[in-house]
Amino acid sequence: MNKNLAFCIAFLLVLGCNPDKQTKVDKDKIVFTTDDASRLFFKNVRRIYYELEVMEAAKLDIYRHKQRDLSTEAPVINLAIVDNWRYDEAYLLLEPNEVIGKQNELTVQWELGEENGEIIYTPGNKTTQVAFTDKLYDRLQQGCRFKLQINNNWVSFLDSDKSREAFRVTMFDYYRLVKRI
Repeated sequence: MNKNLAFCIAFLLVLGCNPDKQTKVDKDKIVFTTDDASRLFFKNVRRIYYELEVMEAAKLDIYRHKQRDLSTEAPVINLAIVDNWRYDEAYLLLEPNEVIGKQNELTVQWELGEENGEIIYTPGNKTTQVAFTDKLYDRLQQGCRFKLQINNNWVSFLDSDKSREAFRVTMFDYYRLVKRI
């Protein structure tokens, strides 16, 4: 095999298997459109990091990161990537664990040094879910610490390396799938 071709293949594999931790995403550009190239890249390179649930009747493929946090002791919001291949679209699905329950609204406090603020999520459609996760992703990239309000108590949230990394990688893979990066 040609040495240049072997180097190019190795370089692409390294880039495909290690999502960049510093990539910024345009928060004002929410899209759901996929194409054959982005879907093939996801299925051929990134798929191995996910568990697949096939919903044949709905013609949807749902991907959940294998290293997601399945804790039942601490609040966790896992993400699922929903590939609606029939319409060339992909969505994010928020999957809060039982600790969070079915709250009407989620309020997340973020803190970075002396700076702090809140991110509020009111359950809604696919756009509100992506807008909420965009804000969390942006703050996660900055190194913020998070707390989530549960029954008038503030509880640490996204505080383990495992939950932060699964969230970050899933968001990065989703952004690449819908061509936002």
